Amino acid sequence: MPPSQQQLDDLLERLIALTDQPDPVDQRDSLARLSLLLIEAVDDAARVQSAVDEILAARLEPPALHIP
Repeated sequence: MPPSQQQLDDLLERLIALTDQPDPVDQRDSLARLSLLLIEAVDDAARVQSAVDEILAARLEPPALHIP
């Protein structure tokens, strides 16, 4: 069953909260944890990687790909 509009809106609010952090390190860590949880949830690392790559491709500047 597809999610309702309210469920999508709630998810969007939560995703915005993850990226609305003043400390870039906290923001990066939160997004990294989210990515790992999504890989586990959908049990398909390639699918999650493809979704992340799609978002990165839409950016105007190239992403910084490094793991501290």
